[in-house]
Amino acid sequence: MSYTYTLFAVTALSLICCAGSLAGPHPGLRVAMAQIRVEDGDVLGNMQRAEGAVRQSAAQGADFVCIPEAADYGWLYESARRDAYPIPGTYTKLLSRLAKELNVWVSAGCLEKDGEKTYNSAVIIDRKGKIVLKHRKINTLKNLTKKLYDPGDPDSLKVVDTEFGRIGMTICADNFSIKNPKRIAEQGAWLLITPHGFAAKSGDLRSNANGYQEHIQNIGKQTGMWVVGTDTVLGKVAAGQWKGWWHTGCSTIASPKGEAAAVAKFLHPDLVVFDIPGEK
Repeated sequence: MSYTYTLFAVTALSLICCAGSLAGPHPGLRVAMAQIRVEDGDVLGNMQRAEGAVRQSAAQGADFVCIPEAADYGWLYESARRDAYPIPGTYTKLLSRLAKELNVWVSAGCLEKDGEKTYNSAVIIDRKGKIVLKHRKINTLKNLTKKLYDPGDPDSLKVVDTEFGRIGMTICADNFSIKNPKRIAEQGAWLLITPHGFAAKSGDLRSNANGYQEHIQNIGKQTGMWVVGTDTVLGKVAAGQWKGWWHTGCSTIASPKGEAAAVAKFLHPDLVVFDIPGEK
């Protein structure tokens, strides 16, 4: 596995937040966006790529490693209802073990089986390997995924208090309605972790990537939070209405002013390590 490493410093970047955020001061945080290839249904290969990214992030001194949406099976995997793991389960147990072994925080998207229901979920795991937050995607784009999994509860948006301050989570299309990330900000979060899986037809890849960056920047500007939007890259959609579409990458960290503080590569796996400065 090959990654390009990029280390950013933002000591000169203004941290004046917009009115939407109620967050107090927070310490600095070195965050890693692990923009990995996610192949539909290739759970073993996807897990290996996720593990490699977590280990390489830890070697770069990251405190918090962010992995994309549904990074176990892919968010448009046709056999999601049959194959999804519970939480905790095979995939999240791997991430918990890595978090504890490497002394890092990990966030990741994954499909989730819960009784008769299946969800597109994401978790935040602390340094001890404990799942401290789970979110189930609310806006599942039903025209694409109704047969694959179920929507989460619109009132389920939560935050968690961490050593870095209060943080929250959404997943991809949840942010198409700005009220969802705003609800995270209204609960006092200064940081939003939001795994994504933007995809497009082969002729629309660059415009899709540019739109993705603007999308993440707008969330930061509208909410006054730092936003870490880790996107999937490559991994052609294997079936369904979007069969043959590609994931474009360009994972983005946005400041509370809506500036693009860091952007990963277009159409290439990348590991971006970024220092978010603390507030006093």
